[in-house]
Amino acid sequence: MPPCPSRRARPRPAIDRAVRALWAVALVALAGCTARPVPDAPRTDAPLAVRMATYNVHFVDLRDTPNPNWTPARWRERRGALLQLVRGLDADLVALQELEGHDDRRNHPDLRLDWLLQAMPGYRVAAAEFARGMTPGQPILYRDAVFAPLDEGFAFYDDPDASFRSLRAFAGYPDVVTWARLRHRPSGRRLTVFNVHLHFLDADQRLRSARQVIALAQAARARGDAVFVLGDFNARRNSRTLSLFREAGYLLAGPRGATYHFNAGLHLFGAIDHMLHDSGSVPLGPSAIVRRGPGGVWPSDHYPVITDFRLTAPAPAAPSHRADH
Repeated sequence: MPPCPSRRARPRPAIDRAVRALWAVALVALAGCTARPVPDAPRTDAPLAVRMATYNVHFVDLRDTPNPNWTPARWRERRGALLQLVRGLDADLVALQELEGHDDRRNHPDLRLDWLLQAMPGYRVAAAEFARGMTPGQPILYRDAVFAPLDEGFAFYDDPDASFRSLRAFAGYPDVVTWARLRHRPSGRRLTVFNVHLHFLDADQRLRSARQVIALAQAARARGDAVFVLGDFNARRNSRTLSLFREAGYLLAGPRGATYHFNAGLHLFGAIDHMLHDSGSVPLGPSAIVRRGPGGVWPSDHYPVITDFRLTAPAPAAPSHRADH
């Protein structure tokens, strides 16, 4: 029951001090968490160098009573900043999450994907749309001059219902992993990139999803592909979720600083967007968090993350033990 409007609120000095302390911590975090500079673009004379990026761009809210920050009209105001930021990454591959619109009933294809592709000539898309009109909202953009497509796919983390949402995905986004298998044109090296968006609240679901992604990634490693797992893990680098990947032989390229900023530039905890890789690649430097709001506009409540990698030569095939006749 709401308080009587004619009654003055009682002083709450302890609570007020706690609120002021929280804001002080937030301001210190905001001032102290400076981003690493964007690394130089890979050298053109390094045939095995690639730049990978991951970016959660936030869904468009199509509900009858939407969050005013994420309506179609608000996204039209943000899209110039989004395009400037994504172009500025100068990435050979970008794994995107939440490139979708959804309401209380179903997810919808996002017109931002076609708009991005039209505005970024030279890029193609994988893992955007599948049979029966399934659009998971986790496409993978890649430079056509750098990569040739070989295969693509997706898998639900849980049994989906008819509205393309798992029983646990009350967060509003499809609970899936997408992937693209590509050939690096300059070297012929094959790689598989997994694009993940793990559950924001259900820790048990995150662990189940991580184990499923690891099983898929191990199959890609077994055929000799370099493997990358990129995306929004909704988990810190020291979490059990990330530990599962490390125990399976995957290396965390970074980053360490905040990648989620509450749509306000606030840095209150460490990275939840990560880039993992296997021995098929080596980072050429630290990951960079691109903390920019072009024109003072935040395109999303996440920051993009980029890392330059050098692809390594594939492991030699095991010798055959078949006797010659």
